[in-house]
Amino acid sequence: MRLLPAAVLAVAFVACHRPSEMGGVYVSGDGSGMFFPCDSANVAFIVPDSGIATRYRAVVASPGEPVFVRLRGVKRRSGSIYDGRRWFQIQQILELRARASGECPRVAHSASTVLPS
Repeated sequence: MRLLPAAVLAVAFVACHRPSEMGGVYVSGDGSGMFFPCDSANVAFIVPDSGIATRYRAVVASPGEPVFVRLRGVKRRSGSIYDGRRWFQIQQILELRARASGECPRVAHSASTVLPS
């Protein structure tokens, strides 16, 4: 009988951290990357992932250039519930390519201005 409450808690924990698939704009500077979802113009996720940074450098001519990505992973928050940072834990890079004209129009093309220096 004691296993039932533990099992319910485990299922609830997994359900809250279910992976999601998101498309948007990714920009990287000197080792720090930011992801801007197409459907949420006012949201930015920190992306601490060396795999996407490596693929990004292979596609762009210069750092700070925006590219289109589709990612599967888990949205996370760190810090205070009032002032936490959003970050995205990548599980799979589904697509990474040059951004087409008119793609993700609500995300500014000058997204590199928000990267930490």
